[in-house]
Amino acid sequence: MLRNALRPATRFIRSALGTNGMAAQVAMLDAKVDAVFHKLAANGADGPAPSDVTMEQVQSVPSAAPHIDINLILHHSRSALMRDMPAGARRILSAGCAGLWYFEWIEQTYGHVQEHLGIEYYASKPDGLPANVTWIANTAGNMEDVADQSCDLLISGQNIEHLWPCEVADFLAEAARVLCPGGTLSVDSPNRAMTEPLRWSQPEHTIELTVPEMRQLLELAGFEITKEAGIWLCQDPKTGAMLPYDPNFAGCNWTVTERLFSARDKPEQSFLWWIESRRLARTPDRQAISALLTEIFDKAWPERTQRLVVAPGRWTEYRNGEEWVLVSPGEPGIVFFGPYMPLRAGRHRVTFEFIPHNETTGAFARFDVAVGADATVVQQKDVLPGSNQVALEVDVPTLTFGCQFRCISLGRGGFAVRLQVGLTESLW
Repeated sequence: MLRNALRPATRFIRSALGTNGMAAQVAMLDAKVDAVFHKLAANGADGPAPSDVTMEQVQSVPSAAPHIDINLILHHSRSALMRDMPAGARRILSAGCAGLWYFEWIEQTYGHVQEHLGIEYYASKPDGLPANVTWIANTAGNMEDVADQSCDLLISGQNIEHLWPCEVADFLAEAARVLCPGGTLSVDSPNRAMTEPLRWSQPEHTIELTVPEMRQLLELAGFEITKEAGIWLCQDPKTGAMLPYDPNFAGCNWTVTERLFSARDKPEQSFLWWIESRRLARTPDRQAISALLTEIFDKAWPERTQRLVVAPGRWTEYRNGEEWVLVSPGEPGIVFFGPYMPLRAGRHRVTFEFIPHNETTGAFARFDVAVGADATVVQQKDVLPGSNQVALEVDVPTLTFGCQFRCISLGRGGFAVRLQVGLTESLW
């Protein structure tokens, strides 16, 4: 039976649950599980088509309670901080502004400015731009069409987490170059101190920086911190307990208002941090910036590759400090998926470890690598008893987003699979 003894014992769900209201939480979760696994049941004993289940499906099934849009909450909170920024900038530069809506948003929240430069390399220039907007097809790391010390305010909103280490270093150097002395750099981004325990992923993010890391980088780049703020509290500051990212989960005893109000002066415990800094006369220390970014990335990238999501209804247990997912015979379907991450061009080796039950015969599991919003399978293999590991070699011709490493039960035998993959990257 596909939903045999389904229980909310998954890592993904546990990361979102609080400690109270569990009865209501389980009832709501059952509805989510039924909806997510509806397609899987139709696929029969051989398991689902590789692209049937995504993280968006798991997260987007509505609950019985009135739905609260977390994206709207975050956007409105960023709008409030934008309104609160120091006024008076005559020339604004925005790094990453893929649409007309962005310039209308700045006009509405910050106010009208004499000139607004928009840096955007990966999207086409939109029609109908206001007369005060200049669209520049540069990257954040090479703003060559912007003159030295020509801008009063540089806004990098939800952008730095899309950059690779060398691009972050280039962006900080460019920010120091194009800002007038005393000019303001405003940066906001998800906080890895929260996204890591929440196992939250965005398909185009490299790594998210923490507040202390961003502080260090800005200081090395010749900036002085003038303001720090948090958006959407995700950790109880007294107990250290994680709070759910999704405001619609019933097991949290914090209200939305409490979490928004309390987050303002707690950026290190918030899902998003917002940092404003002033350009000083100090020259950026490029060598120190690059060294720090290498250190940060070497620590954070291995964790980024492991934000795997256990499908609802699967048991997990720890063996010698490692988490394994347990699959009983006759339970076809997704076992785990994710981490929804970018992979750079190159040859990549993805390794899975598993232990089949003694009585298992025939192919019992399928492992694959899928990419993109439609989860296109680029490599897969069905495994038989007699081995405990499978490796998939994947050639990625260009930077690719939304990569997943997935385990699927074929329902023909039981097994345990380690909730961790090995990833070896050979970049081109």
